[in-house]
Amino acid sequence: MTTSKIVATKGQLSGSKGGSSPPLLSYDFYYKGLNMTTLSFVIALIIRAALIVFSEWQDENMLVKYTDIDYVVYTDASRFVVEGLSPYDRSTYRYTPLLAYLLVPNILVHKAFGKVLFVVCDMIIGYLLKWCLMLRFPKINPFLLFVCTSAWLFNPFAINVSTRGNAESVIGAMVLAAVYFLFKKKLILASLFYGLSVHFKIYPIIYSIPMYLYIDSNYYHKNPSKYSSQDKSISYKQILRNLFTKNRLIFFLASASTFLILTFAMYLIYGYVFLFETYLYHVVRADNRHNFSVYFYQIYLNTPIIESVTEMLASKSAGLSLASLGVSLASFLPQVVLLLAISVVYFNDLEFCMLLETITFVAFNKVCTVQYFIWYFSLLPLVLPATSLSLMQGIIMFAFWMGSQGAWLGSAFQLEFLGQQTFFNIWLSGIAFFAANIFMLGYADKGLNNNNNNNNDFYLCVISGLFIF
Repeated sequence: MTTSKIVATKGQLSGSKGGSSPPLLSYDFYYKGLNMTTLSFVIALIIRAALIVFSEWQDENMLVKYTDIDYVVYTDASRFVVEGLSPYDRSTYRYTPLLAYLLVPNILVHKAFGKVLFVVCDMIIGYLLKWCLMLRFPKINPFLLFVCTSAWLFNPFAINVSTRGNAESVIGAMVLAAVYFLFKKKLILASLFYGLSVHFKIYPIIYSIPMYLYIDSNYYHKNPSKYSSQDKSISYKQILRNLFTKNRLIFFLASASTFLILTFAMYLIYGYVFLFETYLYHVVRADNRHNFSVYFYQIYLNTPIIESVTEMLASKSAGLSLASLGVSLASFLPQVVLLLAISVVYFNDLEFCMLLETITFVAFNKVCTVQYFIWYFSLLPLVLPATSLSLMQGIIMFAFWMGSQGAWLGSAFQLEFLGQQTFFNIWLSGIAFFAANIFMLGYADKGLNNNNNNNNDFYLCVISGLFIF
């Protein structure tokens, strides 16, 4: 028989969202006397540790390597740093130098150090999710809290990405730390982590508007269905009336300063190559093979044009025309429209707004790889307690999403390993994957926002983006 209890210590329950933090371990789930919450973290850590050990064996003994090529790039860049050279002497290193500094122990201690670090960040994400959920849902059932954190700890995508040596968990931990401190109303700490996350990887910039608007908002609805159209109209008036409050300006100035100081420091050391490889490259990036994006076939057909734009931007060539640069920038327009609309409509429910923005950004992005899925998988547990979706609806969504990926992977395998020309089939699979993401967005909004007005607003946002697309 299943039993659960809350370990009650001081300050056990706060009365509303955004209150003081419940004590650590005060919401643990117990089964037959076992602390299942702690056990889940231990098992998740053991699984990841075992895969790191296995990856070392597979890399040494098998033709197909377990370790991600990105990890090899990180390690090579760190080796250049140890030798007193630039990490950008390693071709295809397109990250902040801070990542290369962080992985110097790969050279000085052991080559698997980075994987261990990424796994530790996985665990940190798990704890941050737990703490955020306790803050946002103070009366959450311990079993539900256990399920939500387990949704991250045992996510096969998260396990695979970190143990193969991809650094997405580092950025994910920074973003969630910023969210946690926002919930705690510790703006300086939230700003520092947010500015650091944007410096590490530019994509968290999409959260800037909802985070900014969330601060000083008086709407801390535990149940999004209670967010009525009247509340919404009032909040829009407040946006215009109180756009520049003290707390909002503190968050903006502190996070912007963190980003700018770090970026300027790296620019002084490494110059324009740092700006291009870390940020500007991603504006014109083209990936004509390993790409789930619906833009895949367009990129494939226009690869010579895009490569010429990339080369000219890398060399700061005067021959870079507005027309050629426009080819690369045009794909961002649907994202910009959608992200702005979602930010304004949903900022009061910050975690849900961030999830919608992330899925939208990935779905409409001109480059999409498996690592990008980690961006929204790390946010998904935060919205699960509020969902009204049935288990069957969740299974249908997941099956559609995975099925479209399976079709893409089948065509990609034929291209990469069998040498068959399947570019058009890959593009069709990418369209199916895009449709699956839009379907998932709509269902997520319906399940978390029972108010019809909100649901209609979301579809208007999507339609506007699709029209531009």
